[in-house]
Amino acid sequence: MRLGPVLLDGPFVLAPMAGVSDPPFRRLCRRNGASLVCAEMVSANALHFKDKRSQRMLEVFPDEHPLSLQVFGSDPDRLAKAAKMAAAAGADIVDLNCGCPVPKVMRTGAGLALTKDEKNLARCLEKMVSAVNVPVTAKFRLGARRGRNDAVRLARLAESCGVAAVTVHARWKDAGHSGPPDLEALHDVAAEVRIPVLGNGGVQTAADARRMIETGCVGVMVGQAAMGNPLIFRELWEGEKAKPFSERGVFDLLLEHARMNVAYFGEKLGIVRLRKVMGAYIKNFPQAATFRHRAYQVETLSELVELLNQVRP
Repeated sequence: MRLGPVLLDGPFVLAPMAGVSDPPFRRLCRRNGASLVCAEMVSANALHFKDKRSQRMLEVFPDEHPLSLQVFGSDPDRLAKAAKMAAAAGADIVDLNCGCPVPKVMRTGAGLALTKDEKNLARCLEKMVSAVNVPVTAKFRLGARRGRNDAVRLARLAESCGVAAVTVHARWKDAGHSGPPDLEALHDVAAEVRIPVLGNGGVQTAADARRMIETGCVGVMVGQAAMGNPLIFRELWEGEKAKPFSERGVFDLLLEHARMNVAYFGEKLGIVRLRKVMGAYIKNFPQAATFRHRAYQVETLSELVELLNQVRP
């Protein structure tokens, strides 16, 4: 799969997820088969005002490439500046979030709200494309109102602005992250533009990925199914031949994730951030309920190691 000049070794992409798609998690997904990893979105306004936390969100590790850094905002000049910063940080691709339905993001005119002013959206995309030498992509939802496929028109607009590819979350705003994707609507988008279209939403199995690619998409972006399961990308590659990973192997992967988090964020924050996905690692194991209850009380790496030694086979 090719996105502009960036050649990927396959069609399976880690989605940008706030509070999840950080460097440790991205690196685990990359080494387990993700063809491209996307960082959690960072505010162009925060970068403009030199917010330290936001600047650190642009940090890239050598074993992550190819990598997409995603920004959000509604000011064309600030988005162009953010794109330059992302490219300078090592991004292979810079993505504009045009689909986030979270109210605090939309109140700033960003995310899904940016699509309500298509003239400004075009200015934002054109400025970003002109600002960097790496491909610029954009991520949309189908639309704000169910049954009205705004993504067809938005994808055409993005193509006319020089965008290298678009990702379409094949759900409407009111669906959030639940329910099946609308594959027919996704097909309509892919049929309308010459640039690559990636599908997103509801991909949990190789069969889901295959159905999405059959709509005309060049690849699929995996979000929720990857939380606590970097191995999802191996499963997508192997398809029906995929063998379940052993419980011991999953526990070892969780411990590796914990150690990487602590090394990157420090012990306190690293363990706190890991709590969001710890339960998902072993959700199908017999001891999952007991583990979740105790895991959310863990505060240090040594406490987590002790817990894992008690419950893993």
